Amino acid sequence: MSQPNIVVICSDQHHPLLTGYRNHPYIQTPNLDQLAAEGTFFTEAYCNCPVCTPSRMSFITGKYPHQIGSWFLGCPLDREEMTWSRKLDQAGIPTAMFGKMDFCGEYQDGGFTEYKIIKKRAAFKPYPRTTPLPSRLEGNIRPNKRTLIEHAGIREERVTDGENGYNDKLGFYDHDRIVTDWAIEYVQEKGRQAAEAAGQAGGADQAKQTDSKPWAMYVGLMFPHWPYTVPERFFNMYHPDKLVMPFDAHFPNENLHPQIRNMQKVLNLDGITEEMIRNTLAAYYGMITAMDENVGRIVAALKEQNLYDNTYIVYMSDHGESLGEHGLFYKQCSYEASVGIPLIVKGPGLPAGQQIDDPVTLVDLYPTIMEITGLVAEPDRPGHSWLPLIQAGSRAAMGEGTDRPDWAFSEYHGNFFKQDWYMLRRGDYKYTYYVNDRPSLYNLADDPREMNDLAGDPKYAEVLKEFESLLRGITDPEAVSLQAKRDLGLIGKNGEDYTLSLTDPQLQEMIKQGVFANEPEFPQWEEKA
Repeated sequence: MSQPNIVVICSDQHHPLLTGYRNHPYIQTPNLDQLAAEGTFFTEAYCNCPVCTPSRMSFITGKYPHQIGSWFLGCPLDREEMTWSRKLDQAGIPTAMFGKMDFCGEYQDGGFTEYKIIKKRAAFKPYPRTTPLPSRLEGNIRPNKRTLIEHAGIREERVTDGENGYNDKLGFYDHDRIVTDWAIEYVQEKGRQAAEAAGQAGGADQAKQTDSKPWAMYVGLMFPHWPYTVPERFFNMYHPDKLVMPFDAHFPNENLHPQIRNMQKVLNLDGITEEMIRNTLAAYYGMITAMDENVGRIVAALKEQNLYDNTYIVYMSDHGESLGEHGLFYKQCSYEASVGIPLIVKGPGLPAGQQIDDPVTLVDLYPTIMEITGLVAEPDRPGHSWLPLIQAGSRAAMGEGTDRPDWAFSEYHGNFFKQDWYMLRRGDYKYTYYVNDRPSLYNLADDPREMNDLAGDPKYAEVLKEFESLLRGITDPEAVSLQAKRDLGLIGKNGEDYTLSLTDPQLQEMIKQGVFANEPEFPQWEEKA
């Protein structure tokens, strides 16, 4: 058999529990369910930062966001950072990227041999910022986030060219249709190349023995990322009046941690109605099913080209979606729906229909791809290949000599949170450390919905101490926070921390007075003439 190929399919903002294979009562994901049945799925998989760019820069380099300075959208990746796509390309293994990856600024290829993208992510100019990032200051409000929920539902029936990859009313259905077409064309071309190699080796009956050249393809789909709008046929699969409401869906929710309550305020979610929530749920579920359909199209193309059996397929998402739980929408926080992700790995020789409950994160993708291709990950990569864990079935079965950690790490330095946070999942517990604020602690075995914060209970003082010690063995949370804030313009010339001393209304007035430049919060891509 020829060397195996690799296909990584990354959706955007997929709640970790909203699939059929996770036993959701009515979500329709037949293609993901089939992949899970033929491969291994993980129940405790996490992103390393629950927002698009840092998560993607992390899993393409195999490093944590703080190792590469990827704090937020608009923060460019250093071209000197090795990516798994470049490493494969340098080793003579062609790599292709189709769709969303989120490299910022002029650096869009990420080391892929070839790439096609619709949505381009601009970088901050200047960077580091000289004006404080307003969405991390007291009093910042994003009214459009509420509008997206108010207008959730059926999109206009029309076909577009994907435009710039984003349309507030039409959403990302056309983006994903086009990107999937590109991926299928690439698979078909690889199939033709394999057939030609087989013919030269003595006929199609020897195709499986042909030493054809392996390749790797990354497919970046946008669904089910907001706007919550989807074609009617998908929306109509889910009846808003019959859907189960999310738990703890209080708008406002005064029981939230102060940093998360601030996020709820910034998102302007107070007063969200049940009707809005139900329409958003139906649209979001429809978006998942539409995304699943595109996954099915890619899998079908692999089978048609006789490539499926010899291809590793990874399905994952860059982060989750709160979807009304705890009175929140979107991502950014460390609740399970936001920082958790769906993850499936299927490949030649791997167990089928297997569930793994050990914690893993997306930095593991890099060493996994290295192992598949026979390459070696650099020692500064903190991840560990999923393949030995999959073959063993559990971390415990790997034996005491395993170097795979028994914890998962995530971090956040971006919008809607005044203070940086760091999350650790280990055993039954999830711990979140907030700079300049109190921590949180949940026992997910007893409290999977994270309703009972144990951090204030003296009985858990030792648990908190152990988690903080573990965190400080991974990184220095205050030092990293300071660097992130500096790069985002949040530390003044005299060392003052604007997240503690400046409000957004004050900032806007200072911009008018010329104290700060009017730097955009979200830089826009400027096409060259």
